[in-house]
Amino acid sequence: MFTAPTAAALVPLGARVEHLLGDPSTLTSGVWAEVGARLGAAGPEAAELIAAAGAADGGKHLRPRIVAASYLAHGGDEPALLRRVAGAQQLVHLALCIHDDLIDGDVVRHGRPNVVGRTTASARAAGLGRDEAARLAAASGLLAGDLALSAALTALVTAPAPDAVRVRLAAAALAAIERAIAGELLDVRGETVPPEHSTPVRVAALKTASYSVTLPLQLGAIAAGAYDEATAGAIDEVGTALGIAYQLGDDDLGLFGDPATTGKSALSDLRDGKRTEHIRLALERADGADRARIAQTLGSPDATDADARRVREIVTATGARAAVHELIEAHLERGLDAARTGLPAELADHLDELALALRHRTR
Repeated sequence: MFTAPTAAALVPLGARVEHLLGDPSTLTSGVWAEVGARLGAAGPEAAELIAAAGAADGGKHLRPRIVAASYLAHGGDEPALLRRVAGAQQLVHLALCIHDDLIDGDVVRHGRPNVVGRTTASARAAGLGRDEAARLAAASGLLAGDLALSAALTALVTAPAPDAVRVRLAAAALAAIERAIAGELLDVRGETVPPEHSTPVRVAALKTASYSVTLPLQLGAIAAGAYDEATAGAIDEVGTALGIAYQLGDDDLGLFGDPATTGKSALSDLRDGKRTEHIRLALERADGADRARIAQTLGSPDATDADARRVREIVTATGARAAVHELIEAHLERGLDAARTGLPAELADHLDELALALRHRTR
């Protein structure tokens, strides 16, 4: 017998996500207020750290939107639970970004000072010397990231859901954090090996895919009470493939993107010596002179815009960039195929729209 679709089902998933999620920039404010209340007796220093961590948040809020899409597509309908879980996801992202900036020595994110940059400026303004300010800023970055992780996990274990659901939410987040840590370690250690021996795709699977796509899909399904063995397998396949594609696209923007749009210097990854698939493939295919040029530029703090332009020319001429684009497309198709066969149809369609946006990213 034909059953008329509900009014909610007639509204596209993306629109329902935006409606129930609300302003994504406010997702973590309630959790930070709770942290502040718990640490109220700790004094103004703790309040300053919370403020610095909260101010570092930003971006496109892609991950909490994926949480929401997964939650709604799997039958979830509790706005308070959705916002709580989506906020926790954003806090995991914030924590890992804060730690990543600390590891990379970056002082700016989203076009403004991050925790380290903000603390350095305030410490210097207060009269601290360069070394003292740097030590305080590094400690603040480490502790702010730790605090964001703690806040995320506390938000999950206190979410308005049955105990079994809360445990599964926290367990999923911890597993993703562990994988991201392993990926970050592999990424950093990769800087000590010849670039042609690096493993950027493996790093992307561990460091980016685990918490940027797989975890949001998991949290949404778990919160909705629809996370069984088959769903878990599909989400892992989808998340890994789409997450790798996302990171490869991010690397492409890091080298070829317009800094005015991306908010990131086209020299940053080269000066940091980042081992990307673009560089690995270019070194594999280039002649001796071009390999030497890349080696001279990669990891050099003195690399210039002219050096970056020449590396881009080599990456393009060797076909390395085209090969990366083909790899991105292959991973997108693999992930979408898995979504079509293993996830709710409207979620698969939503991810297909997301993949279209990934193909045309400018930032």
